[in-house]
Amino acid sequence: MAVIELARPQRLNAVNSVMSRELPAAWRAFDADPSAIVAIVTGVGEKAFCTGADLTDLPEMIVDESGRPALESIRWTPLQNNVWKPVICAVNGATVGGGLHFVAECDIVLASDHAEFSDTHVSVGLVSALETAVLARRMPMGAVLRMALGGRGEKITADDAFRLGMVDELCPGAELAERAHRLADRIRRNSPSAMARTKRAIWGAKERGLHDAADFGWDAIVAHNQSHDFAEGIRAFSEKRTPQWAAYPGERSVR
Repeated sequence: MAVIELARPQRLNAVNSVMSRELPAAWRAFDADPSAIVAIVTGVGEKAFCTGADLTDLPEMIVDESGRPALESIRWTPLQNNVWKPVICAVNGATVGGGLHFVAECDIVLASDHAEFSDTHVSVGLVSALETAVLARRMPMGAVLRMALGGRGEKITADDAFRLGMVDELCPGAELAERAHRLADRIRRNSPSAMARTKRAIWGAKERGLHDAADFGWDAIVAHNQSHDFAEGIRAFSEKRTPQWAAYPGERSVR
């Protein structure tokens, strides 16, 4: 298990230029570590999970050959880094603006009952177009638009976030870390390669029509049925023993 902490509590865990470089490196390290089956991403402190980009020390922009800022400049989340291992987001407080990337793009979202969500992009003259586009695939579009267009004046409580599907489980703040670790412990017992292909098929379905999504998922099943874990799972079930899964080397093995 890996734990990735957003650790700038004095700035409410806002992502600055240093963190913007460190996050892709952390996701690459997690993905390449066969012993790390599942990750938890959370914030340090009790006030905030992540309040987006630090406007006093903005993340650096990667530019393409024409000098145009590239989408690859924002690579804070597992999805943005093509990480297909399971990732749990444990929201320990306020989540604002770009902090919504993690909520939108992690696999399972747990939140403390005092968490709060808002999108302040338009209130500071910025466009909200990335994290909200993914959130609109997890929750009703009207709720996303109300938050995005309402700016800092429109906040979503933890209870409402759960009701709308933004959050999958609520708990008291003091129990958040324990709940996240307990869930991660259950997840890590499963076949790492089967979970990676499952995750990729489900996320991939959000980008495809139903027919193409079925084809994409079937390709994942066929590929996995030729693997060690497919045969081992059947043998272990027949022999009534715990499966011995193969080490999973990360994204490069999922095709």
